[in-house]
Amino acid sequence: MDFIAGKVVLVTGGAGGIGLAMVKNLLQHGAKGVAIVDICDDAGNKAVDIFGHNKVTFIKADITKTPELEGVFETTIKTYNQLDIVINNAGKMDETDWKSTISLNLVALIEGIYLAMQKYLPKYKSGEEGLIVNTASTCGFHVLQIAPVYCATKHGLIGLGKALGGDEFYKRYKVRVVTICPGLVDTPLAHRSGGYLFPELIEKEIYSVCSIAQSPERIGEGLIEAINKGKNGSIWVIEEDVPAYEVVVPHHRDMKV
Repeated sequence: MDFIAGKVVLVTGGAGGIGLAMVKNLLQHGAKGVAIVDICDDAGNKAVDIFGHNKVTFIKADITKTPELEGVFETTIKTYNQLDIVINNAGKMDETDWKSTISLNLVALIEGIYLAMQKYLPKYKSGEEGLIVNTASTCGFHVLQIAPVYCATKHGLIGLGKALGGDEFYKRYKVRVVTICPGLVDTPLAHRSGGYLFPELIEKEIYSVCSIAQSPERIGEGLIEAINKGKNGSIWVIEEDVPAYEVVVPHHRDMKV
C-alpha cells in the first residue's frame, strides 16, 4: 500500500526545483493535500495554479524566523485539520554568508523537526505513524573545498536523521524519520557561480562527487521510493538516474586503516 495515499504533507522549499517535483509526485501518489512552504511569492502562486487550490496550499514564510515557522504548521492544520508527513527540503549553499546557510540548513530544520515530532504529527496524523523526511545531500558523505559549510550542514543532517530515527524517539512519538541524499541536480543552484569558495575548482569538485546532473523529477520519484520503503532512521541516495538506494554509515571501527 502506498503510504502517501490520503495523507496531508508539508513541504518546505516546495515552490520550485526539487521541492516542486516532490509536490508533483506526492499528488500523483494520492496525497490528500500538500502545504507548499516557500519564501517566493511568484513561485508559490504559480505552483497553486499548476496543481489547483483544492490540492495545494501556498504558505509564504521565512522558516528561519520562529514565529513564521510555527505559523506554517498552524496554517496547515487550519486548512486540512490533518498532518501526516513533513518534508524538510528548504536549503541553500552560500559560503560567503555561511551563517545564513547554517541558519536555514540546520537550525531552522532542527526547530521544524521538533515542532513536527513533538507537537503536530502525534496529534494530527491520520494513521498510526507520522513521517519526517529530511533532504540532505551526497555532500553529506564527501567534502568540497568550494563549500565546506554546506557540506558540514549536510553531514549534520545525516547524523541528525540517524539519531532521531532511533527506537526511543519512535516509541514516544510514533514518527518515522528518513533522510534522502540527492546527488547533483540540474537546478539553478548547480549552475550558479556565486556563493562558492575557489571558483576555479567548482566544476572539478562538483563532478568528483557525481558525474551526471539528474533532473528534479528524478528526486521526486526517489522520494516516493524512500517514503514507501525506508525504515526508521534510514538514509537513501538518489543520484545519476539510477533507482534510489539505501546506504549504511559504518561504525568508526570498521573504517580503521
